[in-house]
Amino acid sequence: MANKIPNSTLRTDILTEDLTVEPARIIVSHAYASLIETAEHLPKSVTPGTSKNIIQVLELIKDAIENYELRQHKLDRDKVRVVYEDPDELAEFETISILIQKRQPGAFGAGAPFEASVKNLRPLLREETEDPDAPGYKRAILGYFHDNIVRLTCWALTNKAANARMLWLEEVMEQYLWYFRISGANRFFYHKHSDQLVKTVSNNRIYGRPIDYFVRTETLRAISEKELETIYVSLAFRKDGNL
Repeated sequence: MANKIPNSTLRTDILTEDLTVEPARIIVSHAYASLIETAEHLPKSVTPGTSKNIIQVLELIKDAIENYELRQHKLDRDKVRVVYEDPDELAEFETISILIQKRQPGAFGAGAPFEASVKNLRPLLREETEDPDAPGYKRAILGYFHDNIVRLTCWALTNKAANARMLWLEEVMEQYLWYFRISGANRFFYHKHSDQLVKTVSNNRIYGRPIDYFVRTETLRAISEKELETIYVSLAFRKDGNL
């Protein structure tokens, strides 16, 4: 069967209805090798077992706030409410919202966050091994670093209460910075305060004091030769064996 795709160099005449034939394996092996070749190779790089993505970091922050209040033996009625969006209703308790304010490919080099010119636009090869689930196939772990600004906003019914909660939150975060780092957020530090916020909820004003933290996270992605082969076969072949 000849290639029917205009200007394509892919040989379709070597493909048959047998989905386990060697030509398909060769094509997928080349595709896998190409993915690995385009990745940045780091010396002595291994998969970081505790690496966290940005969603997991937000959960770490929430866990830290709750743990701090637990250690302080706070009663439920005195605990702050932690949410992942700005308040849209009047809360009985003071509230801390946790939001992703900014997210870009990781930057490397001198300068403040986001200023370095070298960006992590290509994946980093973290590890390559024989696939334990598919003998004779290879498996690679690719990683992408991202630089993030996480905004924590302290919301209260008065400006004074919001300021007090802001100072309280700064103390909590300072105490738990070590925990965030050993848990997989390898760079985590205070970035800046942003302007005070005022919004109306249920016909009442609430006041917000935002604190921005810089966080570097890593998203890991597994590349399996066997999985690529499965995808290729399922997409490239119709039931009749034709492309």
